[in-house]
Amino acid sequence: MKLKNLIPLRYRTTLIRQFGQAKLVKLPNGQHELIGGTDQDRTTAFEWASLFAHEIVFTHFHRQEPERKPIYFPRLLPV
Repeated sequence: MKLKNLIPLRYRTTLIRQFGQAKLVKLPNGQHELIGGTDQDRTTAFEWASLFAHEIVFTHFHRQEPERKPIYFPRLLPV
């Protein structure tokens, strides 16, 4: 069985470049998205994209990276 059949298509994002905490990712539908980061990180990403990836169009929508929940929960939690 091929791995590409196990992972749903919506979770296949490609990390293009990371600027501090801001991540520039490419979605499976061909769109690009800038996730997280401070204002300075985002400004650096905008400048980089204007020089090296001018086909990327940014919107004013600012999305934070979702917090990941731990997979393993210990049985005994400290009080």
